Amino acid sequence: MRNLACGLRAGGFDVYDFTDAACRTTPEIPPERFPETFDPTKHVYADYINRPEWRAAVFENKRAIEQSDLVVLVLPCGNDAHADWAYGVALGKRPVVVGQPRPGERSPVHLWADAILAGEVQPDAVIGWIKTATKTPEPSEAVHTVHA
Repeated sequence: MRNLACGLRAGGFDVYDFTDAACRTTPEIPPERFPETFDPTKHVYADYINRPEWRAAVFENKRAIEQSDLVVLVLPCGNDAHADWAYGVALGKRPVVVGQPRPGERSPVHLWADAILAGEVQPDAVIGWIKTATKTPEPSEAVHTVHA
């Protein structure tokens, strides 16, 4: 949620929020621009997904994750946010999950998180966790917030 990114910035953290156009150097890709969903009877997936706009956005997110110290997954969210978060986990970034999934959803990989801060997303709770974690990033270190 945007309020989490804003709250972290107010706490002195450098935040990349892929949902915030002000953070990105690539243009936003509204769903209505590509209204046709993938259909294996009509599309070859590699051709369908390989659009310059999507490549630019995906690789910008990848670079931001690589430069971050911490990855925050804000629930509920979609597959792309989970993939970004998992990439950060694989790189050894400090993983945090905040919020709760939609009813009926769950993902045991959330157990990879150093912290699961359930309930309403509150910037102070995340900042408090960051400051008390064993490897506390300095406020100038990057935080990557992922959510959908």
